[in-house]
Amino acid sequence: MKLIATIVTLCLCTITSFAQQSLDLKIKEGSDKPNSEKEHLYLLEVNNASKSTATFTISTSNISCLNMSAEKQTTLIHKALSKTTKGELTSYSIKPNSSYEFYIKITRPNNTSIGKWNCTEVKAIDENGKTISNPVVITSLIPDPKDQH
Repeated sequence: MKLIATIVTLCLCTITSFAQQSLDLKIKEGSDKPNSEKEHLYLLEVNNASKSTATFTISTSNISCLNMSAEKQTTLIHKALSKTTKGELTSYSIKPNSSYEFYIKITRPNNTSIGKWNCTEVKAIDENGKTISNPVVITSLIPDPKDQH
């Protein structure tokens, strides 16, 4: 019985310690440019409500948009940028009970198909590649100019 109680206690401690490392990620401002523009900036914020400093990298990737066929989707180029320098954001450490703002730049290559959608997933990962935030999905439309009024 003591063994079972010890195992349960260890599991709860492990879960609690992982929960403390979690970061909260959210979009603060969407792009205000028309969909027809090739480049869009989104302001995001990561918040560390834990009791310890968290070091992370921002991961961006093209993912499948839910409830949409693959033929209606395309891939785009995305980068995480520092809000202050607008240089590429590599690794960052955030202190407990603080937040950090950064940009995600999404760019449409010249040969991108029109009339298609893209879903870009953004999340914070630790130095081992483990996700330590909630994922945020940015959905983009590459409009067909003849469909615009």
